[in-house]
Amino acid sequence: MTFLVGAVLLLAVLASTLAGGAVPLRFERHSRMLLSFSAGTLVGLALLELIPAAIKATGGDPQPKLLVVLCAFLATMLLDKLHVLHPHSHRMDAECPPEEHVHRPLAMHGAIGLLVHSAVDGLALAAALRESPHTALAVALALAAHKFADGLTTVSLVLSHHHRRAQAVRLLVGNAGLLLVGFAVGMGLALDKSQLGTLLLVMAGFFLYLGASDLIPSVTGPLCRKRDVFATACGMAAIALVATLAN
Repeated sequence: MTFLVGAVLLLAVLASTLAGGAVPLRFERHSRMLLSFSAGTLVGLALLELIPAAIKATGGDPQPKLLVVLCAFLATMLLDKLHVLHPHSHRMDAECPPEEHVHRPLAMHGAIGLLVHSAVDGLALAAALRESPHTALAVALALAAHKFADGLTTVSLVLSHHHRRAQAVRLLVGNAGLLLVGFAVGMGLALDKSQLGTLLLVMAGFFLYLGASDLIPSVTGPLCRKRDVFATACGMAAIALVATLAN
């Protein structure tokens, strides 16, 4: 019975992930607005779900936990900036070949980071199922809501940096696949709350960097449209609503 409940809940979360990814594939001309919404969901997810859940899971003084978030933020920044260093001078923009700036590495880093987060989601669902079917149902409902945003963000992030649609689809399928992997690992290997909490803190730092350095700046440039800012606010509000209902 427990296995059947887990399978149904897992399929629901998978369907939500794929549905979220299908939106920017279908409405690619609105990718800027969708990316703005994704910016809000990532920052909201880090601040309202990942960090509170991790602090609750690990207990004790929250300051060391926030230090983990800060270190993850810093590590992501260093990896990103070291990756995009160019061998030529940056005294003038004309010296930088435009093709080096079209496919920003952070876009792929961000999508891959979302894949890792998907595996953590699978672990969380498995941990909830091991506790009780009722707990698993509550966790699955929360996951289904934010996995829709995950799928949307994964595809929007790739498309907005001019990568091919096929690449976006592969990463979306990978997102769903790693959810399955994380769930399978979680059912076979029980992580304690402290280990799972630390993973959530690392992902929170990564999401904050991705939102602050790549997504939110995309709606604060000279071509910023009011609807993009509104879409970012809607993304934050959506996560706030999910977090409120889940708790």
